[in-house]
Amino acid sequence: MGDQPVVLAVASYPSRAAADRDFGALWSSEPHCESSPVTAALVEKGSSGELEMNDCRSSGAGLAWGIALLGGALITVAAPIGVSYLASGLSSSAEWAGAAAIVGRFWHHIPRDKLRSMSNLLEAGQAGVVVVAIAHDSAHVMACLSGATSTVASESIPLDLAADFARAAGQA
Repeated sequence: MGDQPVVLAVASYPSRAAADRDFGALWSSEPHCESSPVTAALVEKGSSGELEMNDCRSSGAGLAWGIALLGGALITVAAPIGVSYLASGLSSSAEWAGAAAIVGRFWHHIPRDKLRSMSNLLEAGQAGVVVVAIAHDSAHVMACLSGATSTVASESIPLDLAADFARAAGQA
């Protein structure tokens, strides 16, 4: 597949209903396919004040790859949710190695201050959406998150996360 633009975006909302609308817009905006997957999580503060994942969806990605893609993004911006999500979906050390490769790529290619802003944004609202889009530009992703009170997105980073996942999984 080669390097493709990858966008990691986080949006904050005052309510679950507002986040639901934009979460749905991600899937209705255009068809997604294997070469341009979008994966996203809808999170909300629970009664304890801690973030919980309420919904997630992935298009055009194999099961382990899609879980690792979203889980890698979540670990980077909201570690407890990301670890819990990966633990519920990955079953082999090879899949975990692939997920770790994705986390590393996000960690090393997105500036730390932007990652901190994403994490803080999730904590600030009642609900949030975390999106990873491959072969989409950040303007398209941000247009789908138009109901958010605040958003932060990475620039489109040219990466080959699928190859990184496969290589790390193969070496495990």
